[in-house]
Amino acid sequence: MTSIGTTISSAADLVGCNGMALFGKKNPNWYPCVVKKDDMDGTIKVQWEEDKKFTMRLPMEKFRPDDDPNDDLIGVPSIFGNEGGDY
Repeated sequence: MTSIGTTISSAADLVGCNGMALFGKKNPNWYPCVVKKDDMDGTIKVQWEEDKKFTMRLPMEKFRPDDDPNDDLIGVPSIFGNEGGDY
């Protein structure tokens, strides 16, 4: 998969991709989700892993694929690896 940090031509490249997205206005945090739709305007529709609810019109910049080698989410707990931690 092409990482978001390199060359993604559109959000359509991310549909079906699992990753982490930034959510919240006052105290935003990163949460696991999957991209469900390319809104064709630089935003995406995501479904949150925890409660299965959707967020529409999330800016692509607020999403990081699981396999993004340019990921700089310092302080985001790894829920996909063996590093443990509470999430």
